[in-house]
Amino acid sequence: MNALAPGSENCLPIGTRLADFEITGVLGEGGFGIVYMAFDHSLQRSVALKEYMPGVLATRASDNSILVRAERHQETFNVGLKSFINEARFLAQFDHPSLVKVHRFWEQNRTAYTAMQYYDGRTIKDIVTQSPELVTEAWCKKVMKQILDALEMLYTMKILHRDVSPDNIIVQESGDAVLLDFGSARQIIGDRTRGLTVILKPGYAPVEQYAGDASLDQGPYTDIYALAAVMFFAIIKEPPATSIARMVRDPVKPLAERGLPGYSQEFLAAIDKGLAVLAQDRPQTIDAFRALLGIETGGEAPRARPTGPAQRFATVDRLPDAAAAAAPPGAAAAASAAKSPVTGPVKPNLSKSASGSSRQDPQARSSRRPKPETADKSAKPAGKGLPPWTGIAASGVVMVAAIAVGLYSLLSKPSDTIMVAPAQPPVADASALPPPPPAPVPVAVAATPAETPVPGETAAATPAVAGEAVAAADVLADPAADAAPETFNYKLSIKPWGTIYVNGKEAGVTPPLKKLTLPAGKHKIRIANPGFQDFQLNLDTSKNKSRTIEHDFTAQPK
Repeated sequence: MNALAPGSENCLPIGTRLADFEITGVLGEGGFGIVYMAFDHSLQRSVALKEYMPGVLATRASDNSILVRAERHQETFNVGLKSFINEARFLAQFDHPSLVKVHRFWEQNRTAYTAMQYYDGRTIKDIVTQSPELVTEAWCKKVMKQILDALEMLYTMKILHRDVSPDNIIVQESGDAVLLDFGSARQIIGDRTRGLTVILKPGYAPVEQYAGDASLDQGPYTDIYALAAVMFFAIIKEPPATSIARMVRDPVKPLAERGLPGYSQEFLAAIDKGLAVLAQDRPQTIDAFRALLGIETGGEAPRARPTGPAQRFATVDRLPDAAAAAAPPGAAAAASAAKSPVTGPVKPNLSKSASGSSRQDPQARSSRRPKPETADKSAKPAGKGLPPWTGIAASGVVMVAAIAVGLYSLLSKPSDTIMVAPAQPPVADASALPPPPPAPVPVAVAATPAETPVPGETAAATPAVAGEAVAAADVLADPAADAAPETFNYKLSIKPWGTIYVNGKEAGVTPPLKKLTLPAGKHKIRIANPGFQDFQLNLDTSKNKSRTIEHDFTAQPK
């Protein structure tokens, strides 16, 4: 397909000037943003320019600004915008040859823009589709080595990627692979609307990602599953079955049992190991996965450029410390957060398209390898999306996810009860988190050269507000602490399913969640299902004696 797409009415016209950049074409358009080809008049170079444009929430005005479609979408739009900016700020810290390079970001037209390195190459999805003969064991190992290096560097900052897929990795003409952005705005918007079919990429998301923040731990093994699934796709030419389907009855035949010519049994067995359904059955660290693959460590990975205090990034997961990461999943909780796609750029080529599809934007490229900086080494770690289904179809898919997560819980952790802690619980295991600020207020991080605001325009927003930021936002009280407060158990009877929020914080998905344990007092209960209107309940434990919370969404559709 053509790399330069015609673009829809939501795209800015060719010739539009944004700061020092002039739009020369459209590289890709997704549901949550647009990637343009642009010329930097200041530095006389071509760049990829990404615009935050969630079509589900906003539209283009006649003056090229972005207008939110309805007032009820404004908060979600704003949260996604902050996430988009925070991701750019985070990526601007790095100068790694296998991680997308961000040059600059700013706000304009009631939205935000990111100028990124322009990449000459194709996504893995395009290579498998157009040039499958390029895929060999040596090719796979080279790609995996470089992407594992990039992931490992993210883990030194205690960050998970959680968006590895064939259209989020570009292989340049030189043969070097680059891991593209996190798709943060897509994920945080999807997380707020609970649209799991939009957030996750079936076939590449492990089952723990379907559980959301409240249930299953995530760690390096989460990204390892996704990368193993990408290699499965490259070798077999089709993605593995979704992880939730594999929970019930695994239809995926191990690669090592397929008699594939040209591939060693050791390599195929390593991919199979990375694709294990249960997280505890996968390699727990990058080093462990490298050892299985027979990939040598290429020395110390380039570090992030020092920019002052470690930033809290509102749309990616933070990892526990190395000791905790080395333990099996479930031994330590990985703090999680949401994210959204529009990937970065690729060189326009009639046969070498940068973007994977109309819903996945192309991606941008990092160039030089920096000198290693002194960085904290103690933290060394332990498909494309489906079309946005709606109505019954969406509900059915998410119900399958909920059922599969329930089965996962039975196999990996025996609890089907969520205990909600009293207000202001003590923070546990501070060593697993970055140094906290004096008060739970977002800290504005010193600006880097990449985030210099354009004169006359609004500077990039500071990190997301508390409550949207990553880290241990919901830490349960230590049961061994002082005398436990009086609690009350409530049976859950929700049809067909729903996400439970207690006092504004997510408590889990029912089913599989069967019981809610609340401390004495008054609580605001909200139950959400993306196909229906939210159900809300003000609950007073001293008055509500029924001990059952029930609601049938199908009785009142949206």
